[in-house]
Amino acid sequence: MPARWIEIIMLSLYYFENSICSERPLMVLAEKGITDWVPHHIDLFKREQFDPAYLQLNPKAQVPTLVHDGNIIRESSLICDYLDEVYPEPALKPPNPAGVARMREWIKESDEGGFEGVAALSFTAVFRAKLMAMSDEDRQAYWNGQTVLERTQRQQSCVFEGLNSPYVSRAIACWERIFTKIEKTILEYGPWLMGEQFTLADLELSTFVARLDGLMLIDPWLENRPNARAWWEAIQARPSYAEARVGPSGTEVEAMRREGSKIVDEFCEKRAVYLSNYG
Repeated sequence: MPARWIEIIMLSLYYFENSICSERPLMVLAEKGITDWVPHHIDLFKREQFDPAYLQLNPKAQVPTLVHDGNIIRESSLICDYLDEVYPEPALKPPNPAGVARMREWIKESDEGGFEGVAALSFTAVFRAKLMAMSDEDRQAYWNGQTVLERTQRQQSCVFEGLNSPYVSRAIACWERIFTKIEKTILEYGPWLMGEQFTLADLELSTFVARLDGLMLIDPWLENRPNARAWWEAIQARPSYAEARVGPSGTEVEAMRREGSKIVDEFCEKRAVYLSNYG
């Protein structure tokens, strides 16, 4: 059988190990016990996402991308939903349409605000230093290769303005809202966001929360939220969390903790200002 046809019938995931979006489908694969998939690691720092062959799969030059039976699925939340449909056991969605709608409301909030907030804080704490260490020419070349203007503008703001970036203020507002909602929901319906069932709502939020944890920025949000903290500890205890290697890994663990610790005090000050004005 020709190699190209072997590839078509396989389940393949293109991902980057320290990508918070890539961790979502990796965790779904672990939850489902799916082992017959082909990994394709795309190193974002080596700019492999801009390889013409990969751009054929993902014109936005983003990870992750799933290829299954010749079908190309992009966007992490859509990939997770697809995998849950194709591999229905154990189910990661509620059994009724109303429950699915409520679950997707959580995912919509994490996709629209949670991701941007975590990305802004990640760039401010860690990737800002890497980009500022580049020459002007190399830094501009990095941005010139990107395909989404909104992402480029967010990154540039966080790199050049640091914690004074309006994207950081938006991150604080968004995650304050999300953690407040988690605390209330777990108190009323726990142990999971949809009650007794662990669903994609928990899973897809968890990789973003793991990045906040890796950046040493999670404690201010969990300090007076015991139910949210219990939810987070339960997430970390799931075998799929370890199997998917959710959170910073390799050399990034120390780098993120070191760089994140440098901004904790100023971050807490900005959060305190936000709470005094809007809390």
